[in-house]
Amino acid sequence: MKVRQLSLFQFKNHPQFSLDFDAEITCITGRNGSGKTNILDAVYLLCTCKSYFNPTDFQLIQHGENVCSIQGKFTGQNEIDLHMLIESGKKKKLKKNDKYYEKLSEHLGLIVSVFISPDDIELVQGHSDVRRKFLDICISQTDRLYLQNLTEYNKILERRNAQLKTFARHKHFDEIILESLDHQLVPAGEYIYQKRAEVLETLNKSFNKFYKMISSGTEDVKFSYKSDLHGTGFSALLKENTDEDLRLERTSRGPHRDDIEFEIDGHPLKRFGSQGQSKSFIISLKLAQYEFFTKELKTQPILLLDDLFEKIDEERAQKLIDLLQTDEFGQILLTDTHPERVKKHFENVNKKINFVVLK
Repeated sequence: MKVRQLSLFQFKNHPQFSLDFDAEITCITGRNGSGKTNILDAVYLLCTCKSYFNPTDFQLIQHGENVCSIQGKFTGQNEIDLHMLIESGKKKKLKKNDKYYEKLSEHLGLIVSVFISPDDIELVQGHSDVRRKFLDICISQTDRLYLQNLTEYNKILERRNAQLKTFARHKHFDEIILESLDHQLVPAGEYIYQKRAEVLETLNKSFNKFYKMISSGTEDVKFSYKSDLHGTGFSALLKENTDEDLRLERTSRGPHRDDIEFEIDGHPLKRFGSQGQSKSFIISLKLAQYEFFTKELKTQPILLLDDLFEKIDEERAQKLIDLLQTDEFGQILLTDTHPERVKKHFENVNKKINFVVLK
């Protein structure tokens, strides 16, 4: 699927805006604050039903207003019209070809995109929940059963943690109640663990390939899956940590603590990687995600590149551009603050390019 038209109404800093996408690569340039990133976020929102940057929907509405809308026309094997409406105090609604979804989760996987942004540095520098979120979004768009298990796991985990607090408050522990919750939690947790391990193994192969292409193979990089469930069953793990859970009043072990560890030349990337190396790492990881979507869903995602050339040297940037113009990649939307820099990097690209300058 490709986005062919986008219309925004009172979305972030765009009172009213529309843009046609009639080229394989669309380069959007303009000063900081002109709304370049918001255009990409609107496309991402129509694909995933969530903003890439704003955790709450009311932040998407232009300041001083109480409603915003995003409309998009997508083409592929067939044509899809999407209209998202966001109103203050109400749940957002998404309409596909004049029919509203009953559940937004039904839309996931229909139109897929991969977003690469400067904010992705949090994948390296941030808390483990940032890396789990990346993995969960990646898998949920290709496996509905994973999304169901993840939703179920989080609900039961919340109930288990609340029960542990109740035990502490009343100074009374009921083993039967906890065993009942564990019985519900274990199947969902083990499915999540097994699927994450499987997908990360697949991503790792693609990641190494892309990193070598971008960096000329000058660094040894890898990432590994860290989980409490390695080498043990989830049920046994919960039983072993019952006393600790009662003391902490929360579930101390399980997939909700999973992490991905990034390394460069045998050292933690977070501590020893340069800005350029970290950005190359993130780009390679996202391109691995792109390849994963392509193989799993039999379609090329829309690639969204925000401030692509920031904190990456010219040589690595050009290697990336050379890679993106291959048939391996479909539609690309990118932003930058310098029109001349973008045109320089894309001057020998053999795909149709459209340059858009925001005032």
